[in-house]
Amino acid sequence: MVRPQDGARMRRRAVTVSVYVVSWLLLTLLSPVWIPLGLVVGIVRQRAFVLLRLAAFGWFYFGFELIALVLIAATFIVRRNSKRRRKTLYRLQAWWASVNLRVAQRLLRLSIVVDGAEAALPGPSILLIRHASILDTLVACAYVQRPYRYPLRYILKRELLFDPCIDIVGNALPNYFVDRGGGTAEELAGIRALVTDLGDDGVVIFPEGTRFSPKKRQIALAKLEAEGGSVRDAAQMLTHVLPPKPGGVLTLLDALPDVDCVFVAHAGLEAFAKVRDLSSGAVVGSTVHVQFWRVAANEIPNDDGERLRWLFQQWGKVNAFVRNATETS
Repeated sequence: MVRPQDGARMRRRAVTVSVYVVSWLLLTLLSPVWIPLGLVVGIVRQRAFVLLRLAAFGWFYFGFELIALVLIAATFIVRRNSKRRRKTLYRLQAWWASVNLRVAQRLLRLSIVVDGAEAALPGPSILLIRHASILDTLVACAYVQRPYRYPLRYILKRELLFDPCIDIVGNALPNYFVDRGGGTAEELAGIRALVTDLGDDGVVIFPEGTRFSPKKRQIALAKLEAEGGSVRDAAQMLTHVLPPKPGGVLTLLDALPDVDCVFVAHAGLEAFAKVRDLSSGAVVGSTVHVQFWRVAANEIPNDDGERLRWLFQQWGKVNAFVRNATETS
């Protein structure tokens, strides 16, 4: 796997940890200002006090990050044995994700309905998750990794390294952070290297590569139309999700031909994609639906062209789930 140079990594962490410390201190010191201000704005706007709720979550998030960093540092000091350290870091990772998701759920009064999470097991398995907001990166960790103690390896964008916990634990455990501006061949080689010793672990990938929006969908469709190919019509049918980018998925299928795939569709997290959508208050009291389903390895074609069509067929099921949940909510 491609790793940043130690010097660059330490400089990045010095900056990000400092930003988190300062952010938490400012929110704490200014709490006598933003709490009453949030109450007044909430009364005037009549939007379920969403700005106050979001500010409270921001205060919690930065503070909880600092607590987690202390526990991570203690793990590196106390756990000298690499296997025990890795096990402890997996537990910390799952705990961190679960707590953040649970607090967001309570502050925003979300109802999260999860069906079929057990389909991710037994390992190994490839989890293909729809991407609509930052919160869906926590779904597999909270509903698969923590309750079933199932180690998951993540393929994530490098921008998430701005979070110190994701940076430190993510680089200490087997994960791959994709440089979306890097060379395609190099990034696919990094993904392949990630799963060379997968064992009974799972690997998580977000096939769309970025969060859904109608504008991004139009851009993706225009690109596919310009390139031609056999999946243009299938892509046009994807109205509520982005067309999956095949490079990473096909690389995983080629490297893991005997491993089952688990698709994870969800609806209700779309409002978390943009601050403007969040500030409307519509997200407060809403319901999030999550559905897992497993496809056996022997049902997945061997040929890349057939695999591509199969991927779009499965993503059509993801699209149908999102459309149905959206229309009935």
